[in-house]
Amino acid sequence: MRDEIKLILPTSWEPRKDAFLAELGVSSGGLGEHFFGNVYDAFFTHSIEVKREFERYYSVEYAKLSDYVEITYGEALSDDDLECERIFLVTWLPQVVDEIYDNNKLDTVLECIEKLERAQHEDQT
Repeated sequence: MRDEIKLILPTSWEPRKDAFLAELGVSSGGLGEHFFGNVYDAFFTHSIEVKREFERYYSVEYAKLSDYVEITYGEALSDDDLECERIFLVTWLPQVVDEIYDNNKLDTVLECIEKLERAQHEDQT
C-alpha cells in the first residue's frame, strides 16, 4: 500500500474552500480559517482524488475502480461511494478533526460537507 488512508470522502459536491468555510460559519482571516482551512486542504487539496487517478493512469491495468482501490490502498468502496463524482482518500488529518483527540470536530465537518452536497443536488434539480 502506498499511503495509509485515514478517511474516505465520496462526494459529488464541487469542493470550494469559500463555501466550505462559510457553511462552517468561519470568518475570513481569523483563527478559525487557519484551522478549518487546513481541514479543507487535507480533505480536498492534499488528498488522493482516486477516481481521477484511476481514470488517468490505471483503468487499463484494473478492470474496475473498486478493484484498484482495494488492491492498491486496501480499502473497500460501497456502491454508493462509487456513484459519487469524486472520491477523496484522505491520508492525514489535522488535529481539529482527528478522532484521537477529545472534542474533535470531525462530525461537524462531515455534516457540513453533507449539507453542501444536498444543496448542490437541490440546485441541479
